[in-house]
Amino acid sequence: MRSQNPVLALALVATSFGVGSAVGQPTGCPVADAAGHIVFADGAILMETKLAVNPDGAAASYLPGDHGLTYLNNGVNLSRGGKKVGCVANQALCASEWRRAELGAFGSGTPEFCVFAIEAEPILPGSSLVPCERPREGRFLVGNGKGQPKLGDAIASVSGTSVRPYVSTTSLRHRKDGKTAYLDSGAIPGLVVPLERADLKGSLAWVRYGAHSTFAIVSDTGPAFGEGSVALHQLLRTGAVTPLPAVGPIPVGARCGPAESGLLPPFQSKPDGGKADRCRTGHKPGTSADIRAYEGIGRGVVSVILARAKPPMTGSTVSEEVTTDRLRNWADAAGYGTSKLEAMARCLSSASRGVKGGG
Repeated sequence: MRSQNPVLALALVATSFGVGSAVGQPTGCPVADAAGHIVFADGAILMETKLAVNPDGAAASYLPGDHGLTYLNNGVNLSRGGKKVGCVANQALCASEWRRAELGAFGSGTPEFCVFAIEAEPILPGSSLVPCERPREGRFLVGNGKGQPKLGDAIASVSGTSVRPYVSTTSLRHRKDGKTAYLDSGAIPGLVVPLERADLKGSLAWVRYGAHSTFAIVSDTGPAFGEGSVALHQLLRTGAVTPLPAVGPIPVGARCGPAESGLLPPFQSKPDGGKADRCRTGHKPGTSADIRAYEGIGRGVVSVILARAKPPMTGSTVSEEVTTDRLRNWADAAGYGTSKLEAMARCLSSASRGVKGGG
């Protein structure tokens, strides 16, 4: 049974959006902007995009040796002489330098990195972390003795051993089991918005793809619209959230077995030998492979971000645990039932369909 929180902190503005009583067609739809987004009088933003995968917040997101669901280059930037070197644009260099930092236990003389999707901690107890060259909440330096990436609890690997991942962060947090925690990408349907729209952080959202729809929450910021958590991808593809697979690497001797052939989107195998070493009839793999959450949705994902509807929050922390049931309850309490959201989604004109977001 659903229960509504009587002290739900929701900022709402009345909307002029109407729904025709006969066939449920929207009336008075706003005109789409240059990006194909439709903004309603209540601040809700409607868009159709592709959807890349953002595993940040999942335990298996970043692993030592770069074996996580995503690449370390997506969560760090190299810092040289106090200047940022973007790792997305300099992947080989950053990967090599991160390996050097790992081998040197991030101590004095190792390369420095600004981490923005991994939690940092001091190397020496009682010492303070050093902010990145462009100070921003949660961004600190690791390496050269200035800090190290924090290790999380051990998780299972394909080889049967356990590994301690780096703690992956999200800019939005929530209260879970009496503690403040990052939002788990593998359990909570989350959306990413551009950094310049950080004001949307914590906003409720409704997302639909094909026959499946779900409520979500804006859990992180990134370069553009068009990224979603692992759980959101699963819900949009199958209507259910399933456990994350064991982490890689998959040893050469175990390649093309159940750990690899049983992967379902958004998970996919990324062999060290590249596309040439993918599993196929008559081919004997020669390299190990990592399991990545990289299979996005190419187009047709409809999102309604409820800009002024948020759960109770203190700063960047939701005051309660975020769950799929609570997301629906909060949206219902704010007056956004599924039928209303579906009607709003019909405001997408043929001219705005297919407009791609980021990711």
